Amino acid sequence: MSAHKNNAVPLSRISSENSSPGTIIWSIVAQVFLSIVIGVVMAVVANGFIEGARWIAGLSTGGSRFILPIAGFELKMDLFLSLGLAAILILGVRRVLGITAWSGPAESIFAVQQSKRPLDIKLGIGSTMAAFISASGGASVGQYGPLVHCGATFAELVRKYVPIALDSRLFIACGVAGAISAGFNAPIAGVLFAQEALLRRFSIGNVAPIAMTSFVAYAVNQTFFDLSLMFTLPDMPIELSELFPFLTIVAVLSSITAIFYMSALRGMRQLTTQSGLSFPKLMAITVLIVGLIGALLPEVAGLGNQQINQIINGQFALGFLVILLIAKVAVTVLCLNTGFFGGVFGPALFVGAALGGICAHLAVMAGLEPSMSSALSVAAMAAVGASVIGAPLTVIMIVIELTGSYSYGLSAMLCVILCSILTLRFFGLSYFDRQLLDKGIDMRLGNEHIEMSQIQVSEIESSEFLRLSPAMAVVECQQAMADARVTEAYVCDDSGRMVGKIDIHSLGAAGALESILDREPTQLSPDETLVDAMNRASTFVGESIPVIDDGRLVGALTEGDIFNRVLEIQDSLRRA
Repeated sequence: MSAHKNNAVPLSRISSENSSPGTIIWSIVAQVFLSIVIGVVMAVVANGFIEGARWIAGLSTGGSRFILPIAGFELKMDLFLSLGLAAILILGVRRVLGITAWSGPAESIFAVQQSKRPLDIKLGIGSTMAAFISASGGASVGQYGPLVHCGATFAELVRKYVPIALDSRLFIACGVAGAISAGFNAPIAGVLFAQEALLRRFSIGNVAPIAMTSFVAYAVNQTFFDLSLMFTLPDMPIELSELFPFLTIVAVLSSITAIFYMSALRGMRQLTTQSGLSFPKLMAITVLIVGLIGALLPEVAGLGNQQINQIINGQFALGFLVILLIAKVAVTVLCLNTGFFGGVFGPALFVGAALGGICAHLAVMAGLEPSMSSALSVAAMAAVGASVIGAPLTVIMIVIELTGSYSYGLSAMLCVILCSILTLRFFGLSYFDRQLLDKGIDMRLGNEHIEMSQIQVSEIESSEFLRLSPAMAVVECQQAMADARVTEAYVCDDSGRMVGKIDIHSLGAAGALESILDREPTQLSPDETLVDAMNRASTFVGESIPVIDDGRLVGALTEGDIFNRVLEIQDSLRRA
């Protein structure tokens, strides 16, 4: 009765516990080689994505080529046209590739936590194309989320077609680390993000190939691409004791802002879903609204990296920053929920920087030394960004690597940690984890539970069970059960539909089979999960649980089947 189908995919097929020295050396060489390949490719892709999107976007924002005079006001039409063209191209990508919804970092995180549902390569490529088109067209989207998913998709592609038996999770983590390293010029942050946000555990066995990929991506950047710091900050001493009360206030406001930003994104998604409008109509509406806002306030369009740098360096007035913050949230929420695609992290950095700029102006009015006000902008930017993606350590390291300043990193650390605690308390999850929770996937339960929730009963059900006919006499049933050495059997009609369940103890006192049938026994369906089976088994008393598909008995499941599979999963996770 304990026989079952073993279709489990091991998380790590090469282990030092059961492999020869030659196999282990080959595994290490393979990991190093693939890490180098992934790092090189992600450096090229990341730089091509960022610089290509900036260059194309600059064609529409670099000057006013199309001006429409309305009521004495000159309306710049460049953004209308670029967004409209981007919308047409994105709709074309959707139709050609047959895509109904884009995929991003949330899907990459989920793919790393289980082995049953690999990343959809076609969907990943299509989503990356859509993100590039959106950013190039001037939509208010982020660049880093798509790069993360692009890295994961490329790694999945390598894993699928390269005949080397390595853990798929490791492939994806390497791809993501390479994308972060190349996209931010932040190799240490790439390693941290892969461990903190994706794998959600630190392991020396995982760190080595991930760090190699991140280093290679950075080295390629250093050799072939522009490595200038993303943010240029005034070089000045920062007195943390003087900043402390202001950083505390900024942390609280950053948490409120992050929660508002994420809630607005989710609320707009629900609104667009309930509206019943098609994507072409939604995108047309977005083009009109965002085009109008962008014509009046061009700073909120596109990736916004230049504007973030200007905010941090105090180049915008207080009132203008308030308008920027509100407008950026509005256009981002619209773009990301109406057919355009991109990341949420980049806009979160913009929103956080705008909030920090507002706080910096007010702090200077309250007596803060103006030379230290930039630290508040950086701290708020980091705090909002960290709360949105749920990776505080990564964002702290990003600040240090992007600014080249340890002092700015320390000031950001206090704000990030306090903001993350508050956001976790009142919002519950990062935006990516909330996206997964909306799909019924709770990351808080851990990867063991997630792995079990992806295994269906049909994969572990046994075909070895005793089937009896309702026409059999009690004595015949007793003999059949004795021959099969079982204490339970299932009574089925000629069509295979289960009539009921009997046990050998009841047969002794039965005058007729009909009188002892359990017509409503505990049962499972083939599409239920291992988690469902465990919950059912926790209150079940007996030898096996029948598996019923549309009334027909298709298998049986013992407690041994269930717990053997759980032990396999635990062992696989341990080896990983």
